[in-house]
Parts: sequence; structure tokens; C-alpha cells
Amino acid sequence: MLKLTYFIPVALVAAVTISSCYKDQEKEQTAPTEKKAINLTKVTTYTTVMEPVTQSIRLNGQIEYNPNQVVRYASLVNGLITKTNFSLGDKVSKGQVLAEIRSSELTELTSQKRTLESRLTVAKRTQALAESMFKDRIGSEKELIEAQSEVDVIGAEIDKIQENLMLYNASSEKGVFQIKAPVSGYVVESNISTGTQISGSDSDLFTISDLSDVWITTNVYAVDLPFVKKGMKAVIKSKAYPDETFEGVISEISQVFDPQERVLKARIRMPNKDLKLKPGLAIEAVVRKDASGEAVGVPVKALIFYNNENYLLIQKPDLSLEPRKVIIHVKDNDRVFFKEGIVAGEKVVTDNQLLLFSEVIESGK
Repeated sequence: MLKLTYFIPVALVAAVTISSCYKDQEKEQTAPTEKKAINLTKVTTYTTVMEPVTQSIRLNGQIEYNPNQVVRYASLVNGLITKTNFSLGDKVSKGQVLAEIRSSELTELTSQKRTLESRLTVAKRTQALAESMFKDRIGSEKELIEAQSEVDVIGAEIDKIQENLMLYNASSEKGVFQIKAPVSGYVVESNISTGTQISGSDSDLFTISDLSDVWITTNVYAVDLPFVKKGMKAVIKSKAYPDETFEGVISEISQVFDPQERVLKARIRMPNKDLKLKPGLAIEAVVRKDASGEAVGVPVKALIFYNNENYLLIQKPDLSLEPRKVIIHVKDNDRVFFKEGIVAGEKVVTDNQLLLFSEVIESGK
């Protein structure tokens, strides 16, 4: 019996000790992890102000050449392109030789000129003889006038051929016509290459445009017609340059609807200093119409949509954050306006507001 009474307390102590250790271990495993505190002094905010209410209208369109700065070159002669000195997109200078044409017309003109020059030599000798005979009263005045007339006629024909040769930029040394750039600019279209057979009836051989100034043609739908006006500023956006915008002004609005697209065409004339605005590139032009009155304006990115309602996260003077339900007055492209629910001078969180909003909501439950 003595052995039995001694063994039971020892077993109980061991059991209590094991149970205590297990409970301590369980507490350690179930203990909540401490959340990292948010540094509210580094929250990005926007201080609201009263401003004119605006609303954006988006106009789709594309970039086009300024037709006043486009030259299309068509050949005046028939022949074979023997050499080209340019590629599509090259910048060329006025007078630069772009191509050479070998043509039978050059041979014909050169032959005619030589024949006429020979005839002119003979006519001048006849004229000199007629003048001498007239002075000696051997020849008549009529013969003198006829000799002078022959010289003048032949000389005029030679001048005409010479003008044609200059017009066609004939090179007597190479025996070819040279095609020279009529203006400075960029070759934006080309229909020729070495070996191309051309004729005077062909369409344009190439097109040169000065891209320093382009036109943007946009579509104005009937619903937007009352708001789009000549002289309005427009912000041009393109998927080709997602991080850039270009500013222009509506210079003209057509007075006739396009019969196929059922839209009016608005033209925006744009400087193209860096040549980023490529003709044919699709764009979006954003114009802003002024609505009535003023309201508190906030960047649209600050808006939080939660449980089918709109919220703003307001930072109070003590740096605490307040989720506030608001009703939108007007929503613009990048601005949202409120007539009530928020006053000028309050600070609205504009960065990481969704994460902060969720933390504030969770902490308030």
C-alpha cells in the first residue's frame, strides 16, 4: 500500500505538467499575428478646391496630311527608270535628284535641237549676206527681212526645245532625264523603282509632304454637335504613345453631314515638331465643355466603389482616415465633381486608397 500511495501523486504531477505544456503550446500557435501599423503621415492626398464643372467629349479620328503641304509628282515623258536615289520615308531637299529616266523623247529632242542649230548657222550666214547686199543696194529690203525672220523663227524653236529640256531636267552627259524633288519634305508614297516603265499618262510616281504640320480629322456625332465649337482646345491621345498627350485647337467644323458615316467632320491643325504624329494613325481627341456653376473637384482615381455605392477616403486633421459615402454630381474623363458631401480644403487619399479603405472598414467592425 505504501508503494501505491507514493506512485499516484507522481503520475498526477506528470499528467498536469504535460497538459500545461500542451496548452501553452496551443496558445502560442493560436496567438494572433501583430499587424504592422500604417504610417499615416506618408499617405498621398489631394486637397480639394472649388472649380468650374467640366465634362469631356471623346471624338475619334485619324491623322492626315496637310493638303497644302503635299506635292504629287507625275512624269511628263515616257521612258524607263534606270536609277532611283531615295526610299520611302526619306527626307529630301528641293532640287535633289531622286531618279533618272532613259527616254527616246530625249534623243528626239536632242536631235531636233542639233538640226535647228545647223539651220540657224546657215540662216545667220544668209542674213549677213542679205544685209551686205542691201547696203550695197544689190539686194532688196524684202530679202533682208525674210533672212532676219528665218533667224528669229529658228532661234525661237531652239529656245522652246531648250526650255523643254530644262523642264524635264535633261542631262546631256548621261543621256537621261533627271527627276528632281520639287519641294523639301519626306517621301510619303512611292510607285517607282529601278526598271519601272513609265508614261506621261501614269498616276503619281511619288508624293512628298512636309510633315511639320498635320491635320487631324475627327467625327462629331449629332448628340455632341451642340457642345463642339470652333476654337475649342483638344487633347490628342493615341495608343502609339500611351503616356503622352498633344494639344491642339479645332480650326474648322464641316457644315454638311458625311452621307456614309452620318457625322460632321471637325478639323484640328497640329504642329508636328517631333514628327510623332504619323498620317493614318488613329487618335482620340478629348474636348471639354463647361457645365454650369462650380463644385468640389477630385481626381477620378480617388473614387472608391464599395457595396454599389461611391466613397472617398478622407484624411482628417489628426491624420486619421474616414471613409465617406458621396453622391456624384458630374463625372468627367479624369475629374469627378460633388455638390455636397465634401467641402473645399479637405484632403482626399489618391494613392493605395483601396487597400487603406479596406483596412479602415475592417478595423471599424
